[in-house]
Order: sequence, then structure tokens, then C-alpha cells
Amino acid sequence: MNYLIMMADIIGSSREEGAALMNAFSGIVEAANKKFESGILSPLTITLGDEFQGIISDVQTATEIIFFIDEQCLIADPVFRLRYVLHYGEIQTPVNTIESYGMLGPGLTRTRELLGEIKNGDLEIVVSGLSAPNSKRLELAFRLYRAFYNDWHEKDLSVASDFIKHQDYKILSSMYGKDPSTMWRKEKTLKMKDFYASRELITLMASDA
Repeated sequence: MNYLIMMADIIGSSREEGAALMNAFSGIVEAANKKFESGILSPLTITLGDEFQGIISDVQTATEIIFFIDEQCLIADPVFRLRYVLHYGEIQTPVNTIESYGMLGPGLTRTRELLGEIKNGDLEIVVSGLSAPNSKRLELAFRLYRAFYNDWHEKDLSVASDFIKHQDYKILSSMYGKDPSTMWRKEKTLKMKDFYASRELITLMASDA
């Protein structure tokens, strides 16, 4: 039977602080499992230290998980980013609902191959195995989304995180004790409205995938 498989790994993990990074990574994975429990068939499970895999019920939930994890990574200590593969493929053994171990099938094999392949390229989120137009459209939309996400300087990540939460520069003006015009300019500089639009585009596409 075919399932939506998610695998992800930390970008540049060999250059990061080992113990602190793994603690942050495991905490975020655990939080995602709790938040999206109803939409996860096999929990996100850390497999190789800096990687996780899981089986997700649908594309909509998978995109929400990516958005959630990316938001958490903005304020992690240390800050880090993940690359992801979403692949709809065959699993020949029963789905393990306790942890994502002990399952076999060409879908899992292909997902891992894709994760290995994108380590040498500039794609950070790959979508595969859906109908050809849906996979390609979602992948392109994710590329646009990550272009905004990756353009933020490290000093602005916590501000970007707060913009994502509140989506109102006036609220951030009060939070940061800044003049509203200052936070309006920051919102423009970070291209937050374009970022929100890219996420909305992905959500709309995912609902039809």
C-alpha cells in the first residue's frame, strides 16, 4: 500500500554544536509529534542522529508539519535548518504506529535516495510520487517559500518568528518597544507578506494534492 513518507535531515549538521544541536532537534521533533498526532500514522522518529522519518496521513498535514518545524528552527539554540523529502510510495510491511522503525518497501528506499541526492544540490524540499503536476507545483512553491526563509539574517530570525506568530507590525511595535513605522519597515525588509503568500499558496496546493 502507498503512503506519504517524510524524511528530513539537518543542513550542515557537521558544522554545528553536537549536543546542543541534537537536544534542540529532538525537542522540535517531539513537539511536532504531539501537535500533529492525529495526522501522523507513524511518528517522526530520529534515525541517524541528524535525520528523522515518519509516515503522514496526507499532504496538508505534511506541509503544516514543515511550516511548524521551520518556525521552531528559527528560535532554536543553536539555530538550524532542515531539508525535507515528501514521497508518496509503497510500504510493504505494516505501518509501525509506535515509531518509524522496522518497515520495508520501495517507497522508503526511494525517499532515502532522494534525501541523499538533494544534499549535493540547491533544493531543500523535494516532493515526489504524487501526480506529476502536483509534485512539481508543490516543489516549486516550497522553493519560493524557502527563498524568503533563507534570506533572513540570523539577527532577524526571532523577529521573523514573531511576525509569523502575530502577522501585525503594530503588535510587534508594542512587543519590542519600537515605533510602528520602524516595525512596518522591518516587515517590508523581511518581505513577510510575500512569505505569508508563499505559505498560503502551498496550503492551497496541498489541499488539492
